[in-house]
Amino acid sequence: MSLNQVINELINEDPNVGAIAVLKLDGTLLFQTDNWDISADIQNIINASKGGSSIIIQGVKYMIVENTPERIIGTNVQGQGHIIIAPFKTGFLVTYIIPQVGPRDALFNVQNSAQKLNKIPI
Repeated sequence: MSLNQVINELINEDPNVGAIAVLKLDGTLLFQTDNWDISADIQNIINASKGGSSIIIQGVKYMIVENTPERIIGTNVQGQGHIIIAPFKTGFLVTYIIPQVGPRDALFNVQNSAQKLNKIPI
């Protein structure tokens, strides 16, 4: 399985996932969907993995509602959607979750995809 296959599978399996990016631990951007440019926010994402109460991605502020070793969940209080950051061995799977659902509606699929990324050389 390749990085592109994992991403395509997640997009096809979960319509609640509106955008995806994959980062290496050193901040290298490996992939992002065409509808999302998080290149200016990479350091914010890395910093969120170390703690904090909020994160800004593409100018949208998300309040961190859960931060565990398995996931970081953020939600925008103005109803602009959610983020799930799922760490894997060599990086982070960063997903935007549409505002019409809660972040937990996509959590299983996002974390499952991060586990798949553990199995491929990145």
